[in-house]
Amino acid sequence: MLALVMLATLASAALAARRDWTGTAACGACHPKELAAWQATPHANTRSRFEGKPQAACLGCHGTGDAPAGAAIAVEVGCEACHGAGAAYAEDDLMRDKPVAVALGMVDLAQPSIRTAVCNGCHVRRTKNRPFDPSVSPHPVPSVKP
Repeated sequence: MLALVMLATLASAALAARRDWTGTAACGACHPKELAAWQATPHANTRSRFEGKPQAACLGCHGTGDAPAGAAIAVEVGCEACHGAGAAYAEDDLMRDKPVAVALGMVDLAQPSIRTAVCNGCHVRRTKNRPFDPSVSPHPVPSVKP
């Protein structure tokens, strides 16, 4: 099952056209808490790792888009680098219906096995000499107490 999910995820990313990517700012318009939490992570600051224009091979993990097979839309590990190209599921009424959003290409990272598989696509080794723990959210959002 997990292998099929990963194959579908990789195939959908490989087939994405530039118009299929919305960009992190579009995601953050509806998910401001997640955007703020993400902005404090190394994923948001990937550009600072490169002095000039990064090679396409680097953007496979340090960018968002189709790199290294195609163009990257951003030198950052943005929302769509993990959740998949978002144009098909970005509309508010679609995002509110998780099964529909998933059917339209959103990768549901709430499932630990899927999150592990997606994260391990880049984090196959220790990151910055620290162990990588895929069970930890890359953008933890503090819970709101009623």
